[in-house]
Amino acid sequence: MSKKRVHEIAKEQGLSSKELMEKLNAAGMQVKTASSSLDEAAVLKALQSNGASASPASASPAPAAPASSADTTPTAPVATAEAPAAASAADPTAEAATDASKSDAERVRPTRDSRTGERAPAAASGPGGRRRVVIDSQASRRQQGGPANQPQRRPRRGRRRRGTYDETIAPIDTAAMETTDMIRINSGSTVKDVAEYLGVPVPEVIKKLMSLGEMATLTQTLADDAIQVLADEFSKEIEIVHAADDVEVEPVFEDDEGDMVDRPPVVTIMGHVDHGKTSLLDAIRETEVAAGEAGGITQHIGAYQVHHGEKVITFLDTPGHEAFTAMRARGARVTDVAVIVVAADDGVKPQTEEAIDHAKAAEVPIVVAVNKIDKEGAQPERVRTEMTQRGLQPAEWGGEIEFVDVSAKTRQGLDDLLETIQVVADLEELKANRDAEASGTVIESKLDPGRGPVVSILIQRGTLHVGDALVAGASFGRVRAMHDFLGTRVKRALPGEPVEVLGFDGVPEAGELVRVVENERRARQLAGERANRLKTEAMARRSGRKMSLEDVFKLAQEGTVKELGLVVKADVAGSLEAIEDEIAKLPQDEVTVNIIHRGVGGINESDVMLAAASNGLILAFNVRPVQDARQLSEREGVEIRSYSVIYRAIEDLRAAMQGMLEPEEVESSLGQAEVRQLFRASRIGVIAGSYVTEGKITRGSHVRVVREGTVIYDTTIGSLRRVSEDVREVSSGFECGIVLVNFQDLREGDVLETYETRKVERELA
Repeated sequence: MSKKRVHEIAKEQGLSSKELMEKLNAAGMQVKTASSSLDEAAVLKALQSNGASASPASASPAPAAPASSADTTPTAPVATAEAPAAASAADPTAEAATDASKSDAERVRPTRDSRTGERAPAAASGPGGRRRVVIDSQASRRQQGGPANQPQRRPRRGRRRRGTYDETIAPIDTAAMETTDMIRINSGSTVKDVAEYLGVPVPEVIKKLMSLGEMATLTQTLADDAIQVLADEFSKEIEIVHAADDVEVEPVFEDDEGDMVDRPPVVTIMGHVDHGKTSLLDAIRETEVAAGEAGGITQHIGAYQVHHGEKVITFLDTPGHEAFTAMRARGARVTDVAVIVVAADDGVKPQTEEAIDHAKAAEVPIVVAVNKIDKEGAQPERVRTEMTQRGLQPAEWGGEIEFVDVSAKTRQGLDDLLETIQVVADLEELKANRDAEASGTVIESKLDPGRGPVVSILIQRGTLHVGDALVAGASFGRVRAMHDFLGTRVKRALPGEPVEVLGFDGVPEAGELVRVVENERRARQLAGERANRLKTEAMARRSGRKMSLEDVFKLAQEGTVKELGLVVKADVAGSLEAIEDEIAKLPQDEVTVNIIHRGVGGINESDVMLAAASNGLILAFNVRPVQDARQLSEREGVEIRSYSVIYRAIEDLRAAMQGMLEPEEVESSLGQAEVRQLFRASRIGVIAGSYVTEGKITRGSHVRVVREGTVIYDTTIGSLRRVSEDVREVSSGFECGIVLVNFQDLREGDVLETYETRKVERELA
């Protein structure tokens, strides 16, 4: 027979790929992946031998067939009756054991009279010959000892003791005591909160702050550094907890196996910029998305579903540009299978390596799609070699990673890619509970002018219905409407499905955990607590950068620190996050970038007024001014810079920061002259008869007097003569007379070095 893949043979035999792989491995055949090619005859032979070895074992305990039913029927009681006798004859202890079993069977529950040695009268029997049992708790005590005529003690009122137990006192767990010494303090805590956390009176904390040079009130928010200093002063070990640390990235739910049903796999497409990720996904789902992207670069995550046979696959498309690291990491966290796209004509690039790291960190199976194999110069084998060097060995080379050669342009190999993804997902046995309360992850969020906050959610557990109350970080709401990836309105969303949800009060951060709560009141409470936590943390960060008025005046006079105020607005939360990450990477030693306000949606009048009050500018990414914001910006003189590609915005921002840098003074040497003879004049002073050895000497230029290698004075040339005429400059190889300004102590042999200084623009490091 011909060779077939493991998953094809499993489908023919009515088994899952995982079960077939286990049986083949047990039979001695080494099978690594479900797409491995094996000889069908060898597989069937291994399965038959496995079944044959199991059948004799199951048939061996069966008794031998009797000769005839007439012979066995009458002899059966005789054999059973003789068996105990034979056993007792062979073993004397067997009879005693039989009597003991009879006595155990005839034993009845003791009554009060039987425990005191008296037989209960027949009248005590209830109807139907049932004996009435009266429990006397004092009977055993009277039987054990003490005079029979001792008066009975009245029972003590109150709760009756259930019994006494021999309990041993457990030793004190010193390790637990040591772990509780670490105090967890929320970032953004006030003076009062810190005092309660540390177990120190509030006046002591305020005194300590005053001794450290900071005046603080009871309700003032403290920076993280200040809290750490206070803890060190009071000899306390603390851990400052931020709001992001308290959020469980992957909540664990305990569901019964009977409630679990199969769900579509979530596949993330990752790779370097311009390697054809969106074109590949576009070819799979047969829609045009790449044409709508600015510069052909995907700006934010798109979620789509594709039908392959009878099954559904959910795809997430992540950007490949270097600025979108956080979005790639977020896509890898929620995925089940990571598809890394590598161009066959370009090979492995920096974002390819980053995608590999994200997939490995998320511990998800990886499938490599070698794209653009139809182009000239395509080298799929080179891609496999480079990926092998990074720890991803192809399955055809004996590794565990599936490689598929595809072409998004000619649609070659797309079916093989979908089949490979489906096989890898089947091995993961992805299941979810549909009947639980819905929970998932925010893929993307934006502010639509007509519909309000629009949030893209990937459902990971449960079923989301219209009308459910949701909470996502600091935002909450009730589901007013849901749309699938095609824009069709739906009433419910099952696990593994991406949907657009309308009804949130604000725009939640991308990557936030979304869950359904019992009612909108509870959702508002949870969102309010988190919003308050984030607000206090922001205040703590701002308080850590505070300067006194004297510091501001001093820095302004020195010109050492300048600030560029920014109001950043973007179309979606993911792009806003990427812009902030890129701004944070800029060197800000001399020019600091202060993001005054950040938000999702169009530029309104409030943004313009805020930028005007802070002498800043507005950086807009894929958004435009709304209403009268444009006219107001022109009146206030606020510049609005609009961009559609992120790296252009960062380049312009870097150029603006360079323009704010103080120019650097650069010194260049002009010439050098040697003093050979001194002349003195009554009204002029000392005239240095000099010979120009290098360059040229210019009248009015700066000059240094160097004696025996040491600079002794720095001045300018007041007069320059050649023979008896005043000249502007003297070139190398000529003699001249030089008179210096405010310096007469010249000696023969001194060297005069002339130079000039000029200011040049500086560049950011």
